[in-house]
Amino acid sequence: MNIKVIVSEKDPVGQTAKKLFGFDSVEEDVTDFTYDKADAIVILSRHESSAGIPSLTVHFPGNPSDKAMGGKPKTLGVAFPRLLTSIYRELLKIDVPIDKVIEATHHGPTLDKPVVFAEIGSDVSYWTNQELVRKLAEAVLRGVENYENVTCDKVVLGLGGPHYSKLFSNLAKSSCISHIISKHYLTEIDSNIILQAIEKSIDKVDTIVFDSINRDLRQKILSYIGTYNISVEFR
Repeated sequence: MNIKVIVSEKDPVGQTAKKLFGFDSVEEDVTDFTYDKADAIVILSRHESSAGIPSLTVHFPGNPSDKAMGGKPKTLGVAFPRLLTSIYRELLKIDVPIDKVIEATHHGPTLDKPVVFAEIGSDVSYWTNQELVRKLAEAVLRGVENYENVTCDKVVLGLGGPHYSKLFSNLAKSSCISHIISKHYLTEIDSNIILQAIEKSIDKVDTIVFDSINRDLRQKILSYIGTYNISVEFR
């Protein structure tokens, strides 16, 4: 599979990485771009948060609700659990004292190929820090190079929990992580999003892990997946 690491010309992490590595770039913003020179894409970008906590994050794109931030509403991207997990395990090896976490699925673009976001947060002093950007890019490149050798005890779809998921980040040490739909979207979730979360994955999802979801909501979601042969775990 042809996997390319790219950046956006509008993104400060992308601008920094391009100076260092000369990655291919797109003119559009990271949340709504197109790129047709690869089978799968890893895009380096900024991460923004209101708390301003320094972090290295990875996630898949997708809009679980009708409030889209780039891309199409109520449409998930194509997950590539083995690739994201390979990259995340390399991020964990970076010797910098900042959070390293898998985020829940959010924002665009909506493409017909896998996209993995690898991000630095959470302000311009980190986005333009050449040493940190270099370490991120090198970890991503190692993750891309080694993804076929990654072991996955399970391929996990995560449902519930916070946007920054310590549970699923911890599970990624042994399992491969597909989409994560955070608790913020689940109360209004419908069968279409759940079925997309199962089916739009390069690696077949074999386990659904519910993170702190109440009984009624669990039963509603379980009614959507009755025809799938998937293990279910409750945390």
